[in-house]
Amino acid sequence: MSSEVASRIQKPVLRGLHNATIKRNLIVSSVLCTIAVVAMKVLHNDPKVRDYAEFYKTYDANKAFQRMKDAGLLQSVKD
Repeated sequence: MSSEVASRIQKPVLRGLHNATIKRNLIVSSVLCTIAVVAMKVLHNDPKVRDYAEFYKTYDANKAFQRMKDAGLLQSVKD
């Protein structure tokens, strides 16, 4: 009876299993890494660059200096 059960079950293919697993894992990790890089660029870097560009379009350094001087934050600057 045990010979009938053993003859019906096929043995798994083990030749090249390690190489196939490594190849699949490399492909999956490459895809996930690419997705992470694109997500970081789109969701983090692009908005930050846009905000900095908008800030420096309207930034007036002399006005900021005068505001700090009037508030007394700059001890080295005297009237």
